[in-house]
Amino acid sequence: MNDRSGMRAALMLDLFLSRTFSGLYVTNPPSVASCSCGDVCARGVPPPSQDGPMTAQQASPDDVQALSAQLLERMDEFTASERSVARVILTDYPMSALDSIASLASKASVSPPTVLRLVAKLGFSGWPQFQSVLRDEVSQRLASPLALYDQRRVTRQLSGSEHAEDTFMRALETSFARLKGDVVDEAVRALTDPKARIHVVGGRFSTALAVYFATHLQMLRSHVSTVSEIPIHRSNALLDMGRNDIVVALDFRRYQRDTIEFGVAAAAMGARIILFTDPWLSPLVNSAKTVITVETTSPSPFDSFVSALGVLELLIHRIAESVGEESLARMKALDELNQDLMVGGREQ
Repeated sequence: MNDRSGMRAALMLDLFLSRTFSGLYVTNPPSVASCSCGDVCARGVPPPSQDGPMTAQQASPDDVQALSAQLLERMDEFTASERSVARVILTDYPMSALDSIASLASKASVSPPTVLRLVAKLGFSGWPQFQSVLRDEVSQRLASPLALYDQRRVTRQLSGSEHAEDTFMRALETSFARLKGDVVDEAVRALTDPKARIHVVGGRFSTALAVYFATHLQMLRSHVSTVSEIPIHRSNALLDMGRNDIVVALDFRRYQRDTIEFGVAAAAMGARIILFTDPWLSPLVNSAKTVITVETTSPSPFDSFVSALGVLELLIHRIAESVGEESLARMKALDELNQDLMVGGREQ
């Protein structure tokens, strides 16, 4: 399957899902507290406040950029003291920012006014509004497919295929507009290092993307593998991890514990983590060297991977360009092997 047909297939599949569920009405979606999934859940977070300006729950659940993503993107705009606050917030996100100003300032070794200046730069009138939006964001990070679908119905302005097509196109445009050139260059340099060993890991749904990406990388370079879901195989993969290893992790809400734990363990052993996640950011962001966020907006009950696939296709293109003639020779050799391994083999 070539790049164009792959993107078309993904768009058509998401369009089919959105049309399949367009006539459904979901009532009484499960609350965050009733979540029984095996993902990482921020239990005990206070309920969101309804005071102040529009919050993440009052707006479309897919139109609010996570505060963590804003901190990462705008880090260069902050002073040294403000960057210290931002790093403390990101190190234990979001819990570190749900404490008092004095506590956060103490952890960052700055004064409380420095914390307030950072909050003001992010566009908030004060600490209460900042925390209110953050609590709402936590609810969005943990929202179930049923809850998300119910919220998306409320904010829908178009209908049918027109709404689905508009949603997917806006998600793609937003994802590519947010993608910084230096981040892409950094990822390409790492993934084309001939000494690097690359391990690609995904979750329940994103494993499909992980296999797709790894299969293309295997055609372009050596030492690429997908990480097995079997625990003992994951332990074996971690056993030899070191500074020459790169883990490409795909983790989207509601973030998967075993993906996060594998990435954290790999980083602790010296591996570089390249993380693909949504604007709400996987907890694995704290261990990642490179973070690429993509929109997952969808009109169906399920978050969409159209944007994620688009950005992965961009990386495949850039890597193929960078590797050049070496990849062509490898693909030719692979094609010959494929011919030999076809049913019945070659004619004698």
